[in-house]
Amino acid sequence: MSDDIKGTPAVEGSDDGTMTRDELMKLAAEAAKGAIGDELKEALAAVGQGQKGLLDHFTATAERAAAEAPINLGKYPIGRKVRALAMGGNDPDKAMHAIKHAMGWPLAVREPTIKWLEHVKTTLTAGTAATAGDMIMPQYDPEWIDLLRVNATVRGMARTIPMPRGASSKRKQTAAGTAYYQGETDTMTQSNQTVGRANLSYKKLTALTVVSNDLIRFSGGEADQMVQEDLLKVVALREDRAFLFGNPPTDAGSPQGIRYQTSASQVNASSGVTLANLQADLTECASQVESASVIGGTEDFCWLMSPALFWLIYSIATTAGDWVFAQGLSLNPPRLLGFEVVKARYMAEATLATDGYGTSGTAGHLLFVHKPSLEIHDSMQRTIATYPGGAYYDATAGAVASGISNDETVITCIAEHDFLLTHDKAVSIQNGYAY
Repeated sequence: MSDDIKGTPAVEGSDDGTMTRDELMKLAAEAAKGAIGDELKEALAAVGQGQKGLLDHFTATAERAAAEAPINLGKYPIGRKVRALAMGGNDPDKAMHAIKHAMGWPLAVREPTIKWLEHVKTTLTAGTAATAGDMIMPQYDPEWIDLLRVNATVRGMARTIPMPRGASSKRKQTAAGTAYYQGETDTMTQSNQTVGRANLSYKKLTALTVVSNDLIRFSGGEADQMVQEDLLKVVALREDRAFLFGNPPTDAGSPQGIRYQTSASQVNASSGVTLANLQADLTECASQVESASVIGGTEDFCWLMSPALFWLIYSIATTAGDWVFAQGLSLNPPRLLGFEVVKARYMAEATLATDGYGTSGTAGHLLFVHKPSLEIHDSMQRTIATYPGGAYYDATAGAVASGISNDETVITCIAEHDFLLTHDKAVSIQNGYAY
């Protein structure tokens, strides 16, 4: 193939009426620098009609790439997006106007935020500016999921599986199959693997947080951090409660958690917190899961416990004063009997007792978990809305509070998901710890 592109009108600067491939690529590179601005228009003006179709295609690609390029909203992008829409009551136009004239939004914060709002505006259907809050999460949902994995214990170890429709059905294993040797003419013996069917459906998780309007109007990146971390904290804690101990219908509307999807034969009463008793509990947990033919390497299993139980086990010593588990628990990540240890804030004994998952003083739990058996079936969409001056129920005061009177903005987040333990013997539980 010739390096020249023939059959096109002469371009100024060409000796023989042709443009070489190198010249065309150079022109394209120069056009790219200008993206969709004046430089690109000037570059196009120098192109003959025969090559204009090719560069029109290139221009459209460049424009699309520029529109879809990530917008840097700082270290706490979710918090920034929520604050931005709160400035305009979910209306991108009003938000842009308010941010442009706000004294508390520095230029480095203001410009990328306005660019993001312009993008939101172009993706909205005409006449539906009030739905701008709904635009925050669907397109940027992987960002939210990644942040939740860091903040929520169970989501950090479970597989997240998209469930775009409101319900689905999946098989779950309740007993292992068996293989047999047989003679040449023998009939194959049927495996006795036992399975059940899990019906999954959206369980709606709602979160509400209240933010001072002063924080929204007059603060920089620290306000993004506060808004984002507060929203993530309340969602993460409630998810952990559901995925660990959810017990519908007692826990109305919640997914059924690990505790109540685990086979009853794998839930045991703790022997106590002495060295001998803990050794018996730990080995029983690991043995039960491995004996159920749950397949996996060392990294596929972990211990789940509260911070208080973690430090109690850390401090266990022999009669000679030698700490038994401290060396492994001092690693990063900490390890117990060779398996990773994960601390779950929600598993605090007092919290579990208050929520009805044990008797006060002896509600501590220890879980040995096969992580690949944990699945979160998620809609992969989040609806976040802001209500400047909105009313809300203040649980502390036991009354409805006015956002107008208090100069506050109400922020809500709604998500839909369900949880599945794919093998009911992939977890072993010891409960009844007192500490």
